[in-house]
Amino acid sequence: MYFPVGWPKVLNIPQLGHCSIRQVICNRDKILFAILTDDCLSVWFCKPCVPIVIHRRACESIEDIGMNELVEWRPDSSMLVVATSGGYLLLYKLGVVAEQKGLYEQVDSPHPNLRRDSAELFIKEVIPPLHLTLDEEVGIEGGITSMVCIRDELMLATTRGHVLRYRWDGSQNRDYCLDLRRVPFCIDQQVSKAIPILESNTYIVDIEYSPLVGGFAVVLNDGRAAFLTAASLRFDPNQVQGIWAQNIEDATCASVNHKYRLIAFGRKNSQAVVYCIDESTGGLEVSHHIVLSSKDYPGSPGHVQGIRWTPDGCAMAVSWEQGGLSLWSTFGALLMCTLGWDYGLHVDLVRYNPLHIRSMEWSAEGYQLWMVKRQPDHDPGGNSSLDCVIQLEFVKSALTVNPCMSHQSHLYLQGEDRMYVNLGDNLTKVYHERPRDQLSSLYGSDDMFRDVGNLIVTSMLTGSKQWTVVPIPSAYSGTNWPIRYTAIDSEGQNLAVAGRTGLAHYSMLSRKWKLFGNETQEKDFVVTGGLLWWRDHVVMGCYSILENRDEIRIYPRDTRLDNMFVKMARVSAQVLLLNTLRDRLITFCANGQISIYSLSMKENHSLGGVEVGILQSVDISALCVHPACVVSVTLTTLRTETGRHASKEVESIMLNVSGRLLMVQREQNCREGDDNSDGNVFQSYTCAPPTVLASRVENVWVPRKSRREKPHLTESLWLFCGAHGMMVWLPLFPRDGDKSHSFMSKRIMLPFHLRIYPLAILFEDAILLGAENDTTLYTSDSNSPFSLPFCVLERTSQVYLHQILRQLIRRNLGFHAWEIARSCTSLPYFPHSLELLLHEVLEEEATSKEPIPDALLPSVIEFIQEFPVYLQTVVQCARKTEIALWPYLFSAAGKPKDLFQECLARKQLDTAASYLIILQNLEPSSVSRQYATLLLDAALDHCKWELSKDLVRFLRAIDPNDVESPRASFILPSKYGVNPQTPPISPNEEDLSLVLGTMQVSRGRSYSTTTSPKVQQIESGAPSVTGHHRDALRSTSSSGECSKSVPLRRKKSVPTGRGDTREPSGSAEEFFIDVILQRHARRLLSAHRLTDLGHFAAHLDFHLVAWLGRERDRAARVDDFVAALKQLHSDFMWPYPVLCHPVSYYLQWKNSASGTGFSKISW
Repeated sequence: MYFPVGWPKVLNIPQLGHCSIRQVICNRDKILFAILTDDCLSVWFCKPCVPIVIHRRACESIEDIGMNELVEWRPDSSMLVVATSGGYLLLYKLGVVAEQKGLYEQVDSPHPNLRRDSAELFIKEVIPPLHLTLDEEVGIEGGITSMVCIRDELMLATTRGHVLRYRWDGSQNRDYCLDLRRVPFCIDQQVSKAIPILESNTYIVDIEYSPLVGGFAVVLNDGRAAFLTAASLRFDPNQVQGIWAQNIEDATCASVNHKYRLIAFGRKNSQAVVYCIDESTGGLEVSHHIVLSSKDYPGSPGHVQGIRWTPDGCAMAVSWEQGGLSLWSTFGALLMCTLGWDYGLHVDLVRYNPLHIRSMEWSAEGYQLWMVKRQPDHDPGGNSSLDCVIQLEFVKSALTVNPCMSHQSHLYLQGEDRMYVNLGDNLTKVYHERPRDQLSSLYGSDDMFRDVGNLIVTSMLTGSKQWTVVPIPSAYSGTNWPIRYTAIDSEGQNLAVAGRTGLAHYSMLSRKWKLFGNETQEKDFVVTGGLLWWRDHVVMGCYSILENRDEIRIYPRDTRLDNMFVKMARVSAQVLLLNTLRDRLITFCANGQISIYSLSMKENHSLGGVEVGILQSVDISALCVHPACVVSVTLTTLRTETGRHASKEVESIMLNVSGRLLMVQREQNCREGDDNSDGNVFQSYTCAPPTVLASRVENVWVPRKSRREKPHLTESLWLFCGAHGMMVWLPLFPRDGDKSHSFMSKRIMLPFHLRIYPLAILFEDAILLGAENDTTLYTSDSNSPFSLPFCVLERTSQVYLHQILRQLIRRNLGFHAWEIARSCTSLPYFPHSLELLLHEVLEEEATSKEPIPDALLPSVIEFIQEFPVYLQTVVQCARKTEIALWPYLFSAAGKPKDLFQECLARKQLDTAASYLIILQNLEPSSVSRQYATLLLDAALDHCKWELSKDLVRFLRAIDPNDVESPRASFILPSKYGVNPQTPPISPNEEDLSLVLGTMQVSRGRSYSTTTSPKVQQIESGAPSVTGHHRDALRSTSSSGECSKSVPLRRKKSVPTGRGDTREPSGSAEEFFIDVILQRHARRLLSAHRLTDLGHFAAHLDFHLVAWLGRERDRAARVDDFVAALKQLHSDFMWPYPVLCHPVSYYLQWKNSASGTGFSKISW
């Protein structure tokens, strides 16, 4: 959701001296921010980041009332208040110098070569000249521990257990001050008996206020945490009630999420707990925990120092006391953690963390995170440096502020002045299937997986991780910072952005931006409620400053940006959200009204005008506490009960209200006889009561269109719930012929966990797209501003098909899993998905320390057996799994020997070769040699030359001394119930027939026909025979010359059980291999297959010349010359001779020349 990019920037603070920086804080509209040090207060402009005014206190003032501790803005930014360590409030007034136009004057150089020619080098923002004056000093009884603004008053927490309310003129509102000893506390609002705090010296150390949550989140000095609420927002002391946060005794800080109505408490054990309000009891209910896993950081970074939510409430920054920063999504998914960054070899994060953060603050739209980086007490470099303020840049997903972009399959992120685009078209343009009637006979057959002709391939699967960076032109961003909304069309060819005012759009094809030609028109409206593309038009909800009204505007893409071509539709209140479905537009306004419009193009309109008509308005104010709590609104064809081929004319409304997903189904009513301009049928719509589908929902994805070939994947609802993982609301269509529920279908919610944060979903391709952060260190000098790592952005993806299949099989819904898998068999990574399914279940069950009462592995094996890739899936999973888990796998999948035989029967020779590796580790060498021989025969018969070459190398690599020794490379776990290994079998002479199988050979022949025996060194110190093993054994002479060679023994041979006094001329294993190769060569030569014989000799290094000489009177003898000649022409695709004259012409020449004893034939 949020991802850091680039280097953290270090802010140069003038006149800091040796003071430490206490706090950095922005005003409400995020245009100004204040930096508080021990003795001064400075106000800065955010963009560009320049100082405006600074106020330094006198030394006498610091000695009298203490150093600065805390600072807070007034909501209208007209005043600031500073709390000192001596218990005083310093009220500052911030005003504008009227006689001065701008603070910074840009003067160009008189030298022509130094003048700025580009508009980007000029600051277009007018930086206001401000003056900061100390207005009043107010003494507070007891030390000030925390303060927060509530409307136009200031709430102060003191060490005496009071919460004081002060006005901004320095006067105290005594009637509304709180005393913790008089506030009743309980676990929820239903308990009639509430007990106040009786312990002495108990006070608030941190306090946060949220009007949408309806109270204060407080942390006490003894580690307890609570929530203060009242019947009214005036917070009458007689109505205030405290609600304890249960099971937390070590709280350190608190922070409140307004949009999602969450309260986060940091703890001393480096964790955080996020609570939500239980609407039934009014108590605090745990939503989720913020916990670093051992994979992210094995140690403990100390207690939580601070928590800050982003302005849109979609992410939370957490810092620790011993250093480090992490970023979490709303409901607890980890986005980034600096504890895993690369700081170099000289940095020990346990003893010294470069990021010791004292205070944090988010800038406008969350594009920057301001952090006060303090220097720890121990500096390993020995150089004492001062505190500094660093700025970390972020990019974020458009779903944070413009959730209607969930319809798009394109992945892109928006930044402060640029956009990062990774188009889904580059990732997958998968295969278009032929009509279903052509494939109906292929379902369940092997041909469906092997015959490429059954698919029309349009492109390959190319997973590009390259980001296309689109800079936003300074002509627009210079005066409209910050960028708030961005949108991309369904083709990924057009982008639109909207900032403080106006909008601009960009074409990926032409690489050009379109801006308003009339800058006044650009400044006359503000986009407030989202941005999207509909066909070739850009649609937005905006506020017209000129006419002081809210409206919907639609600008065409192909014309220039001008109000001459705009279509406007007035709305009753400010548009907060909008979305589309086909030709329907849905809007949500600040008055709680949802409106559905119809969009259509005008006929015979040269400028492509758009007609907008209202269809229905629904008031949903009763479903939400405040309109700002509505996260997203979606129009969808999904319904709770929908038939497989049911009509989808009436759409449903999907609402995400503070993380709770609601579905409002609409029904269509038609009445005849009513007056209607379109005809005599009037359509009206009614809404059913809302249905709660899920809670803790961050993002919602709904497919834009449904495909009949993949109804499950394209008619499902996808939800991401943070730490609770992904959830899919999947339709379960009844079987064909099932009469019990053939008219209806059911849906099921399936949860599963992800390893990435999803940002886009390719529904038809079963892929999730996301992004992640990585770092690169460029320098190890701690004094350099580049000592912190450089943050880079990477695109990630994950296949999710196996997750759905696993959940369905676990729920005994194997038929529906089979239907989904069958619809995805054309995907190139479908076998990989089955492998992931088998691997995850195997790892989980085989490594379980507890007995599994209902194991899932047998069901998964049975499911995968329905597909032709079953054998391949099992062996690929086994080869990527530890050997210790193989017995559990093959106890359910079958014996490796049987699977090997099945591969041979199905002619899946490459898969059988993989099983041969399994057998090599599980069985004695004699068994693996036997099966390798069988596979070699099959590979040679099917002309698998590369496989045959590998098998010959495999057979020659087997140590003959290990032929009869059983494998002991692993110990079978006793929990699998496998019998212990059998003792070694004594070798004997009859085992050679076992190695050869059914092939009978003469035992009298003692040398190979193609290789000569290895020659031992006769003389001491003679150079050893070099070259490959086969080269040393090969003879280039004829059989007669072979018989004259000196017969010397190999060092290793098959044991015979008795003293071996003879000297064989070759080893038995070499002899077996040669017999197999020569037999196949004879078969090829007898069948006149010279092409295959040439490939055979080339790949297997078979000496063909010497062998042909020996086979001159046997296999090389040609009896049928006509058949041999025809086969030769067929193998080499040679043309046949063509006669130039009729046959009678050649017969005449033959007869006339018969008397002379010769014939002359012309070809």
